[in-house]
Amino acid sequence: MTMRWNSVRFMAAVAAVLLLNLGVAAQEAGQQGGGRSPQRGANLPPAGPTPRLSDGKPDFSGHWNNPYTPNMAGPKGASALDPTTRLPFDWPHKGEPLLDAKGQPKTYDLPYTEWGLKQWKEYDPEKNGDYAGSCLPFGMSRNINSPHGVQIVHSNGAFAFLFEQNTWFHWISLDPNFKWPADLPPSWTGVSTAHWDGDTLVIETTGFNGYTRLDTIGHPHSKDMKFINTFTRTDSRTILHTVTVHDPKAYTHDWMNVRTWTLKPANDVIMEYSCEENNVSLQHGTITKWKYPETVD
Repeated sequence: MTMRWNSVRFMAAVAAVLLLNLGVAAQEAGQQGGGRSPQRGANLPPAGPTPRLSDGKPDFSGHWNNPYTPNMAGPKGASALDPTTRLPFDWPHKGEPLLDAKGQPKTYDLPYTEWGLKQWKEYDPEKNGDYAGSCLPFGMSRNINSPHGVQIVHSNGAFAFLFEQNTWFHWISLDPNFKWPADLPPSWTGVSTAHWDGDTLVIETTGFNGYTRLDTIGHPHSKDMKFINTFTRTDSRTILHTVTVHDPKAYTHDWMNVRTWTLKPANDVIMEYSCEENNVSLQHGTITKWKYPETVD
């Protein structure tokens, strides 16, 4: 009975989080101009079964609405879930205001280490600039959090994200024997490996250069972070997506988000995106230019 009750609580919590994320994403996309299709999902026929590749695995190919997530923590950490239970959890000082933080008002919204808290308090893009504002690569996390949509190209042997955001891409081998070269330098988006857990694709990304932030609001991560994304295609037009941050240097506890991706209409295609083009603020110096940090942790 206890196990059954815990299962009911778990499913209810996941459903609540999905509904919250969908509502927030839709509201923010409307406010930020993140969606080109205000009638997305309207008048669609019932969803069909999950499409599959020739090897029997789910096929994730398609042009997807990935929810715009400028703040992965949510209000006072409300969107941060424990990866072991997928339920909200507590940490010392959760939700308390950080009165000595720079830039926008901040709270103790994630389970920070001393290093992570320092990075969070000091983030001030207006004074110090932000690499994304200077049209440099967003990094893996902010790419997935951006509101412009992503095309997934999937075959038996490989998986690729084609991000509309600045026309970036990220390629992942599905060959269990594939190895990345050992001498690859750290990079903005890192390198990914993947494996199947039943019908769920698990993608683990490491090898970051340490320049990026997790989201628009500026939550920190170290260069040693492991960024874990899972994708489960539940029907012909839906993906259940989870993202887990494992970064002991920045956080005392792993934490995750749970989201839902929906398929875009067939007439909504991925487009060319150039951050630099017509970026008057960048060209005429009205924003603070971001500078490479002297040290990277």
